[in-house]
Amino acid sequence: MHRRFAAWLVGQPWRAFFIGACFAALSPQGFSPFALVASAAAILVVLFGDSPGAVTRGMTVAVVSFAVATGTLLSIKQPVVVAAGLAALAFVVPALLGVLLKRTGSLTLCFQLAVLGMALLLVGIYALLDNPSAVWEQLLREAVNSLKASGMVLANPEEIITGFARTMWGAYAALVLLGTLSALFLARWWQSLLEAPGGFGNEYRELRLGRALGIVAIVIIVTAALVEIELVDCLSWVAMSALAYQGLAAAHRRKAAQQMGQGGLVAIYVFLIVPLSAFVMVTLLAAWGVADNWRQFRGAAGA
Repeated sequence: MHRRFAAWLVGQPWRAFFIGACFAALSPQGFSPFALVASAAAILVVLFGDSPGAVTRGMTVAVVSFAVATGTLLSIKQPVVVAAGLAALAFVVPALLGVLLKRTGSLTLCFQLAVLGMALLLVGIYALLDNPSAVWEQLLREAVNSLKASGMVLANPEEIITGFARTMWGAYAALVLLGTLSALFLARWWQSLLEAPGGFGNEYRELRLGRALGIVAIVIIVTAALVEIELVDCLSWVAMSALAYQGLAAAHRRKAAQQMGQGGLVAIYVFLIVPLSAFVMVTLLAAWGVADNWRQFRGAAGA
């Protein structure tokens, strides 16, 4: 089914534009299957074939999705900066990573730059805003007031609001990273189905943060556990997510080497999907990512 859909998308130029525009209108803020498919459609157009106009067409699809999403958000009274920022993160940034993948052929490099970009985005937010958590405190207070109006009783609502607001920028950056990488991986998988079956799996299993980013991620997580610095707490969300991605790649590597059964891999994804177990599984995968980095460092030192 996926191969047929990918072939249909690249069969005629208008199809990717149609999917991008329609699905962007259905989910302009991102973080949904509609936004994922819209972003992946643009990236697939960039990656597919050797046509000199592929990058231009793919980026045009991304810009169309961006314009539709921005217009939809403006129609529901979102500020221009917020609307354009959300749409750009959902549709333009993944397409730019697709262009980088086209130029370099390195999925690992795209992964590393996406992680670094999300970290720099957080640093920029905290550098530009006087009180970054206040943005989320207002939104969370509105949500709490809605719950109270529906009859729900909350103990210490202000403490809940303050506690969540401290790390909401980090959670948001982790969600953006998830959406961006998911669109990139989906598009690369579609391309491999059409042009080189099995190619995506080989590339994904070699996904790694690398020595420098791996060490920085570990330092951020340890620092967040020891001291209370809001920016570091937010950065730890991105660091944990990045290490979990590497841990998941390591799990796929073990499965390919027949050191793990299909059932074990399926269980990992089930635990990631179930809300009550997702955080625990992400933590375990992050620990696996740390161990995988350590093995890589030892192997490099031994060589």
